[in-house]
Amino acid sequence: MINKGRMKEIIKDEKRYENVVLMTLAVFVGIVTGISSIIFNKFLEIFHYGLYDGQILMKRVPLKIKFLTIPIIGGLLVGIIGKYFVSKEDKGFGVSRVIQELDDINKFLMKPRIVFLKTFQTIVTLGSGLSAGRQGPIVHLGGAIGSIIGYKFNFDETKIRILIGCGVAGSIAGVFNTPISATIFVLEILMNKDCLRYFTPIVISSITSVVMTRFLIGNKVFLSVRGSFGILSYRELLYYVVLGILLGFLAIVYIKLIEKTKWIIKKIKISHCFHPAIGAFVVVIIGYFLPYIFDIEYGTIGKIIEGKFDVKLLIFLLIGKIVATAATLGSGGVGGVFLPGLYIGAAFGSIYGNLLCSLVPNNIYNVSSYSLVGMGAMFAAFADAPITATIMILELTNTYSIILPILLSCAVGSATIQLIYPKTIYTVSIKKD
Repeated sequence: MINKGRMKEIIKDEKRYENVVLMTLAVFVGIVTGISSIIFNKFLEIFHYGLYDGQILMKRVPLKIKFLTIPIIGGLLVGIIGKYFVSKEDKGFGVSRVIQELDDINKFLMKPRIVFLKTFQTIVTLGSGLSAGRQGPIVHLGGAIGSIIGYKFNFDETKIRILIGCGVAGSIAGVFNTPISATIFVLEILMNKDCLRYFTPIVISSITSVVMTRFLIGNKVFLSVRGSFGILSYRELLYYVVLGILLGFLAIVYIKLIEKTKWIIKKIKISHCFHPAIGAFVVVIIGYFLPYIFDIEYGTIGKIIEGKFDVKLLIFLLIGKIVATAATLGSGGVGGVFLPGLYIGAAFGSIYGNLLCSLVPNNIYNVSSYSLVGMGAMFAAFADAPITATIMILELTNTYSIILPILLSCAVGSATIQLIYPKTIYTVSIKKD
């Protein structure tokens, strides 16, 4: 017979062993997701360069003609893959799919073959110039890596959840070079804000991924912006409260327009494989007059923040990007909502800042600060993630002088949408899938 004291020691030793195994796996997941992030980005860059700038494919075709044809071809390819290679049960994608996996942990929704196909669809969607982002696909890819490892080792539900979180954090951190916000994103959005027991392995995976990517490709700020940012006085914070409220309403428009587009496209009685091409056609029309929406490297966001565009162009860019993103994602294009949301938030913040500059020029620091804060407030609103949004913008841009206004605007933007339309872009997607 083993006495109670000895039994407790054995249980403690087993838990300690399990924790060591889990931390080791967190490091492994971080390494794998870091390398996967680099590969994903490189393939995307090569694909886009080959289509638009390369000397092999469509060498003598004018750029305007490429803008008119390549997105539609890309949309057709995405549609064909979706119709003939992806079953109806596997249609879900991105953050919403990871949330579904976490809610029903034993279904193994993120199968390797489907993840590969979805990742390829993403590369085609983004590389051909359609309007979507990288976060959704990279979250899906990272979550799948953690999920596959968890099921392979026959772990219990809690450990599989932790490994999925590690995979997501590692992927986000690797792509965007943002280890802190990657961790907070997982805890705040995926783990329902109350699972701080997952904190340590998720941090380990996130940091490991960033160390891996920095070692292999260098320490680069994902979104480099030039200029000074800040507030003139504490009274200026009132203007940021208004900015948060306005972006809360804009986030509702963003969510509803994507969902409305899905509904409209489904009503069109043609084969589903042509649906993404319809969205691509809309993007082509917009892009022909506004080439700045074809922006895989997101240099346009930096130009908006730095004040390179006048208000008239900013308004067109704002409307064009919202419609182009809704057309891309609503028609079946595969990609994320995060970076287009940053683009929209930056444009709206700049418009708002220019308006203040005309009305109260001596009461604000500068227009660029409102553009930068607008990015975070928009993301905070449509994702209901004010903490993640705040930290991510600070890490993405390496700009910490606007921490007070961005905290305030993100909190207000999130509160506004939850008061009026208590859904996020991710939970709406789950309902529709």
